[in-house]
Amino acid sequence: MPSRNTAALWCILGVISGLGMAIAAWLLIAPTPGPPPTIPFQDKIFHVLAFGCLTGPAVLVLPPRYLWFWLAHMAALGGGIELVQGRMGQGRTADPLDFLADLVGIGLAVLIGRYIRRIAVSRA
Repeated sequence: MPSRNTAALWCILGVISGLGMAIAAWLLIAPTPGPPPTIPFQDKIFHVLAFGCLTGPAVLVLPPRYLWFWLAHMAALGGGIELVQGRMGQGRTADPLDFLADLVGIGLAVLIGRYIRRIAVSRA
């Protein structure tokens, strides 16, 4: 049975992942992109954050043998969403730079997650 600290950490990671999915859902299925951006590259930043939040907890908790599955899953999700947006109309368009931002978020999550795991293992 996991310790209280481990259980709390897993819950926090689950909430982060869930929030990432909520951001992703909003970004990906809203009929229009929304109001004009308030900061430069706002949409790309949201893509990086959403896919980082969706990938990061998996990097921390999944055994390494399952990580490639999750990374492929996330990349396919990002690419698939752009394909769907290109066909759905309603003010949405497919943007290869959005997909690139998704991949950046996935990559950053892997780098940060592996660093955190390395530190946690060395302290254990």
